[in-house]
Amino acid sequence: MEPLLAPLLIVVNVIHFSNTAIMNLKKSSVFFSLLFIPFCLAQSNYMFACIDDYSPYQYIGPPPHGIHITALKNLANTLNKEIQFIESPNIARCVRMLKNGDVDVIAGLNINEERKEFAFYAPYKILEDHVILSNGSNKISDYQSLQGKIIGVPRGTSYFKKFDEDNSLKKISIQNNKTGIELLLKKRIDVIIVSKSVAKTLIADVSKVQLKTTVLEQVDHSNKMSYFGFSKLNQLNLPQNEIIKQTTQAFKQGKFRTK
Repeated sequence: MEPLLAPLLIVVNVIHFSNTAIMNLKKSSVFFSLLFIPFCLAQSNYMFACIDDYSPYQYIGPPPHGIHITALKNLANTLNKEIQFIESPNIARCVRMLKNGDVDVIAGLNINEERKEFAFYAPYKILEDHVILSNGSNKISDYQSLQGKIIGVPRGTSYFKKFDEDNSLKKISIQNNKTGIELLLKKRIDVIIVSKSVAKTLIADVSKVQLKTTVLEQVDHSNKMSYFGFSKLNQLNLPQNEIIKQTTQAFKQGKFRTK
């Protein structure tokens, strides 16, 4: 009889332990759920923006500063959020973070088809003209002059639809515009394209090495806007249409305009 009783007692004890464990687990789940609720609410009070070092728009700092930084702070105020900056080595990493919902927004993000899958947009500012920087051995006068030239494009950067989708151009990926200048000096590439504001910050170096500058005529008249790009997985706790509405209204009121 005893050999039979022992397994029976073990089974009873296991069942008792299992029921007790389940009850404790349920209590723990309720406890952690109560902790999680205020954490989620706290998260929704912040707006996480990804920034990389891209003068004069964004300087990592400390503290972060620049045209985009000021605009992002004003955007956070518009949406009644507190701003938190997440630093990244380049725009490509920022775009990946936006796609994964690790950040809520990027300033100055241009629209392309791939990004529409994971981002939505609201107006930030009027798009600046593009400036072509080339070394002295290359004569660039217009868009067609880019044919046959080796063009350095920072990873993750989108310019305008015609250029982005033009597979006839020789485009190579570079780390950033500073790297582009170095490659121009070594004549390993022929051209980089930047905005007027970026060109101004590089003008001292351009003068020293006698690089040529050419303002690229606007070839895509359908879109003259630079945008805030919001993640479709954002944690702002606001409907998408409300984010667009409030941001658009702030844009029209000139809240993102630089003085």
